[in-house]
Amino acid sequence: MVLKSGGIGRLIIVSVIVLQSGKCFAGEKFNFVFLPDPFGCHQAGIETGISGNSTLGVLGRVNCGSDRPTYGSANSNVENTFSRILVPWKYSINGVFEDGLFVQALAGLERSKFKSQAGSTADVTFTNLAAHVGYQWYWKNGFNVSVMGGVAYLNKNNSDKNILTGEDKNVISFLNENTKTNIHGGAGIVVGWLFWL
Repeated sequence: MVLKSGGIGRLIIVSVIVLQSGKCFAGEKFNFVFLPDPFGCHQAGIETGISGNSTLGVLGRVNCGSDRPTYGSANSNVENTFSRILVPWKYSINGVFEDGLFVQALAGLERSKFKSQAGSTADVTFTNLAAHVGYQWYWKNGFNVSVMGGVAYLNKNNSDKNILTGEDKNVISFLNENTKTNIHGGAGIVVGWLFWL
């Protein structure tokens, strides 16, 4: 499945429909979330309660230009146009939108379109599955912060590479590594603002 604007649109529509069903469980509370990215490809989304302890959301970014790798370290000779959409489900031990421990599972798609300074290209689409454990804090004004760590599994759906003759060996290695199915660890901080409709 190639991550195109039509596919992203369908996933967003389905996610919004699913999110709407949770409004009756959460008193119409929504949490706008922002995931800072060390490579400048910050992601935004929204989540809502679907039960007393669970939330469901959508989080993503489309066509961010940076030197972001699939995982690991960047290569300064390679640019990436990065897109991702994730559907996170979170189980909070102390209840939805309350301080405490949580576990989170995410599923979605991501696409990287790499281009080296010499003109070599690689286009790869992954199915993204991840699991995290973390802690969240909520303040009365709606501001909230979550810290988490866990593991991600990127399963390659498809890729297309065009490595030019004479390309730098480090770039070739980077493109080969960043277009393969992989498992890697990760950690992050999510900032949010809880509001009512």
